[in-house]
Amino acid sequence: MSQVDQMPQWGGSPPADDAKASDKTMSTTGSYEFSLSDAAIDESPPEKNRTLLGGGLVIAAIALAAVVIPMLMINAKRDQIVQDTSTRLAILSAGRAQVLETWLEGTVRLADRAVESELLRLFATEVDLSGGDLSGALGDSNADASLVAQLPLIERVITDFAIDAKFDSTYLFNQRGDPYAVSAGAPAAGTELKAVATGVFAEGMPVFGPARQSASGLVMDIGLPIFPVQQEPGTTPPAAAFLITLPVAQPLSDALAPHPLAEAGERARLVQFHNGSYEEVLLGQPQLLRSAGEVSPNDSGDSIPFQERENPDDGTAVYLAGTKVPGPTWWVIQEIDKAAAHRKVTGFATASIVIAIMAVLVVAVAFGAFWWRLSNEHNHALAEQFRRLAARIESQKRLLDSINNSITDYIGLKDSDGHYRYVNPAFAAAVQRTPEEVVGMDDASLFGQGTAERLEVSDHRAKASDAPVTTSEEVYLDTRLHHLQISKVPYHDDSGAVSGLVSVTRDVTELVEQQQKKERAIQQMVQALVQAIEMRDPYLGGHSRRVAGFAVAVGKRLNASAEDITTLELAANLSQIGKLAIPSHLLTKTERLTESEIEQMRGHLNHAAELLRDIDFELPVLETLLEMNERLDGGGYPAGLKGDQISLCGKILGVCDVFCARVEPRSYRQGISAEEALDILAENAARYDSEVIEALREVAGSVSGEKLIASIRGH
Repeated sequence: MSQVDQMPQWGGSPPADDAKASDKTMSTTGSYEFSLSDAAIDESPPEKNRTLLGGGLVIAAIALAAVVIPMLMINAKRDQIVQDTSTRLAILSAGRAQVLETWLEGTVRLADRAVESELLRLFATEVDLSGGDLSGALGDSNADASLVAQLPLIERVITDFAIDAKFDSTYLFNQRGDPYAVSAGAPAAGTELKAVATGVFAEGMPVFGPARQSASGLVMDIGLPIFPVQQEPGTTPPAAAFLITLPVAQPLSDALAPHPLAEAGERARLVQFHNGSYEEVLLGQPQLLRSAGEVSPNDSGDSIPFQERENPDDGTAVYLAGTKVPGPTWWVIQEIDKAAAHRKVTGFATASIVIAIMAVLVVAVAFGAFWWRLSNEHNHALAEQFRRLAARIESQKRLLDSINNSITDYIGLKDSDGHYRYVNPAFAAAVQRTPEEVVGMDDASLFGQGTAERLEVSDHRAKASDAPVTTSEEVYLDTRLHHLQISKVPYHDDSGAVSGLVSVTRDVTELVEQQQKKERAIQQMVQALVQAIEMRDPYLGGHSRRVAGFAVAVGKRLNASAEDITTLELAANLSQIGKLAIPSHLLTKTERLTESEIEQMRGHLNHAAELLRDIDFELPVLETLLEMNERLDGGGYPAGLKGDQISLCGKILGVCDVFCARVEPRSYRQGISAEEALDILAENAARYDSEVIEALREVAGSVSGEKLIASIRGH
């Protein structure tokens, strides 16, 4: 017996008298009923033609919609994927560029130890005053013999410095671009080195040379100015240029290495502008430099806009975006194969096309059945009409059975007592039974008492509202947790009373797991950005984590929703991201900031908005972050919001950020105790929410709060 035959006829069977009536003939198979009236048999040919024409137009319209609508949906999906890819590539390239900038800043700070030493500054000053060249002094009786005598010592000093810092070589250049002191084993200075030295004297600041291939591998040159003694840097021309040559293959490999969550076909490249053209820096290959082709930075030169171009390796199409590394003429280009980026849309396109085809087939079959009914010859015998109609019904039943059996969603029909009267094969397979075994069972028998009680709640809601109800449930099927989306619709009998429920269940486990994976990727991306911020400002170490810990704890004490708790955690961790665009000397300045510098620091919120605006967190993360510095009295920034114009998340994040900032030390002051910080907040009740302050006081006194405060001393 087929599954359709098992479905109950909720309206009951027709009366015997009606079945025998001469003006009406009924044919019933399973739960499907068809009737032929005398009017249908006597239908005139013109009416049939109009019906045929109308039906054909309807099928044509549906077929056209089945083509156009999936195409529009697929194109919209493809556009969304391209937009998401653009945002991802821009963020990844910016992050890698920030890593390289931090590494270069650290190298410059390391070289500053030699540049700022009194010995080198004094020697460079004396050489500069003597004409800047010791090459002829060795045989000149009028030359300053003391400078010649000091030269071996200076060369030993810079040699030891090169060895300690793991540099390939170091040089001292005069203003004419000639070296007069070099480290031991250093190769002769070529045109590249001399060009960097000349740039140092012209700019009066560090100059970065291009990556180049040397006998020891991939290297780059960095030139730093040595200013005369007793002179402030920048007030006078440099007395000498101190050049270092350092290996860069390993640092570049680390910065450009694929991250654990990299998508298939995704890679990073490094491109530099040198001698009027763009070169790609290759790592781990015999040829370290090659032409990069056409690179098109934006007007400001700080990034390469999202674009499509050919992969120089195999000619395939790729998407890319790039960010310039401050200092050298380097751009980090993050790219992904176009085919890999578009792979996500394949499954969506297939599903859309299959659904469209099924819709057209169902309508076409339904119209065919209707037309078959109207096209019967009027002169056929009643018996022949019954035979043909029965055959047609059986064909329709097999088709519907075939469609129903191929549907992957779980379809079930329950009576008013909660017992299943019908399930499709997908439903039966999910509970590891046959459809015949499921009929007569209830939810408790199939899923257990706890799950049955949860499902019964939505059953009552659907019956009480007499309207469709959709819920999400977590159910164990075959010992594995499944996430199910269940839609329930009341079923009515002939009198219009609710006599049961039809449920359609979709297994969305894969979608939920993908969403969870996306959330984990966002968390990991947030942590990477926090680490990049903390690398620039050591005083911010652990600040974002502590703000997030206090904010989440305060939100829970104030009974905030789960969405608000997640919003607080993400916004707190990203609260300092805008400081990536703030000059590092402001972040680490040991004196208090001037008014203009404070205004410049406040701009970090605008930078944060630019970085995060196109990221879909599905939560008001950016809005909360922008409200962090707003105050109840309207004295905050950037929008000057007041009172209830500030969300609860914004109030919590603002109080926790100020609290952590006061108890943590900064470059220009020491931290204060937690109790002092709480008292200061309480004294400013016009600016900070008193309810939030009290909740924070309770959290700070708890075990978890004390651990967060103790982490400041351990930082």
